[in-house]
Amino acid sequence: MNEINNWLVQLDQASHEWLSELGDDVNEAELIWQAFPDGHSIGAVLTHIAEVEAYWLHHIACGELYQDMEGDVLNGEIDQYGIKWPPPPPHPLSFYKALLATTRDKTKTLIGALENPNHTALRGEREFTLSWLMTHVIVHEAYHGGQAVLLLLEQRKRT
Repeated sequence: MNEINNWLVQLDQASHEWLSELGDDVNEAELIWQAFPDGHSIGAVLTHIAEVEAYWLHHIACGELYQDMEGDVLNGEIDQYGIKWPPPPPHPLSFYKALLATTRDKTKTLIGALENPNHTALRGEREFTLSWLMTHVIVHEAYHGGQAVLLLLEQRKRT
């Protein structure tokens, strides 16, 4: 297995871990629930995971046009450092899983087509290696995937 395929396998394994923990029985109310005003919701976190993967791997690494999934799906932008997460519209879990799957399929196509594991890409004037880009997305997804699981557990504990 080459290095690029290894990163793609790692990305899938990270997704599998937290998606298995999240399960398939998350309802729409649980997906839009926020623990506090402007706080995270599972639906917003799942959208953010897809957005970040598409931004860094499709747009930056491979030069694809940028698609603002957060703005399109959430009808507002996330300010994760200012802790302002718009509530997502009520969609079933299958909607968010399809968003993640479509994004991942495109990632596999685009990144899988790269032949050089030492590929670099520019964001403005800053250069990023493919290794950094893949690691960033894997770690980012693991962080937020765990957050989605904890949001579900906290909500169910309160009800």
